[in-house]
Amino acid sequence: MQRCKFQTVKCVVIAAAIAGPACGSDGEASSGGTETGTGGATETEGGTTEVDPTNNSTPTTTEEPSGGNSDSVGMTTSGTTGPEPTSDPSTSTDPSTTSTDPSTTSGSTGGAVCGDGILDEGEFCDDGANNGMYNSCLADCSGLGPSCGDGVMDGPEACDDGNQVDDDACTNACEAAACGDGIVQMGAGEVCDDGINDGSYGGCMADCLALGPSCGDGNVDQGDETCDDQNGDSTDGCLGNCAVPASCAEILAFDPAAMDGVHGLGVNGVTWQAHCDMTTDGGGWTLAAKLGNTDGWAYQNPRWTNNATFNANMPGYDHTQAKLETWNQVPFTEVLLGMESPITMNNPPQAPVYVQFDQVANSLFELFSPDMYVATTLTRATWLTYVPMNSLQPNCNREGFNNAPNGNAATRVRIGILGNNQNDCTSPDSALGFGFGGFTCQNMQPPEFVGNIDCLSNPVTKRAGFGWLYVR
Repeated sequence: MQRCKFQTVKCVVIAAAIAGPACGSDGEASSGGTETGTGGATETEGGTTEVDPTNNSTPTTTEEPSGGNSDSVGMTTSGTTGPEPTSDPSTSTDPSTTSTDPSTTSGSTGGAVCGDGILDEGEFCDDGANNGMYNSCLADCSGLGPSCGDGVMDGPEACDDGNQVDDDACTNACEAAACGDGIVQMGAGEVCDDGINDGSYGGCMADCLALGPSCGDGNVDQGDETCDDQNGDSTDGCLGNCAVPASCAEILAFDPAAMDGVHGLGVNGVTWQAHCDMTTDGGGWTLAAKLGNTDGWAYQNPRWTNNATFNANMPGYDHTQAKLETWNQVPFTEVLLGMESPITMNNPPQAPVYVQFDQVANSLFELFSPDMYVATTLTRATWLTYVPMNSLQPNCNREGFNNAPNGNAATRVRIGILGNNQNDCTSPDSALGFGFGGFTCQNMQPPEFVGNIDCLSNPVTKRAGFGWLYVR
């Protein structure tokens, strides 16, 4: 029976399984066999092999003295610790393959590498292959490389003043300031620089030292401006874009916040002032006339058909009768008529009743001067809203401009509706509107020219009114 010796060792070495009977078994052992113990030593014939766990090289053998208590005499091991390995490589152990050198350990990681394009610990920047180039990272990843703004002229730079002031002698792109670069270098004396600098309207002069002609310079530049009063007040007859407005609608289009009030207007060199209603039905209405209950607005008065103005210096929204240049100059597609009855004479007027309707003309002068009838379609019911406690005969009901169905010798009205007791318009005895003429009771005190008149009612109806005529 074989026996094993156990000696103390520094660490345990796991031996590969070998063919043959284990040490201490009853089976046969081959000559030169090795006994192994869990203590880390092997016993051979003639000596004991100790394994140093810190060294994976060939184990050493110590011989027992002659005469020692050993099962084998005169035999030693030379580099092997067991029987010959079998032909199956999976059961053999090569000490050279059990190295624990950390440098060969599988899965180990390397340190930070400057230039890999990854910002690692200890690096300020890493632009990979661009390291060391202009506007990139330094070659050793310790900081930024040369760039515009570092105060050193390098790379493609024409200058570098190290600041972020773009209007001095060196731009923020490190280019030397120059007239024509599109940047106004006030530090270099430039007043403007649009990159073109050809002295054209709204542009810059060629030397960048002065503006070209422009709105606001006080000069009316022909072809580009119709006025230039060097201010942004759009009520004074010159809009902020240096154009003279031809109507209140043009003012409102330029300035949607424009308020009700008197505004300056002009057409083809003719300038005037007129009240603008910027509120009613979206605004943009231009006052043309203020019509009072006097013979100046009688149907036959030439004021209706000529182009002469009247009280043109009284353009406000009040009870002063007037005929403004609007009458002759402003084209329109709509008419707004306001009527106050009874007349309060409060200024501004408190609550006139307005009616609005479509009518197209190049001017009111064009509409009235031919003295030709032009129909309107407001309806009798609408006209009656103008005057409270009104009286209008039930028939005829013809309405419009220059409304004289039987010529200028009969009853008629410049703007309004006629009523008759007979079922025709041959002899109307009543009317409602502006500019009465030919009524038998008209000149009876008080005279009646604007409002409502009915000569056949009992008593005679005379409801005086005051009117405001706007166009848009």
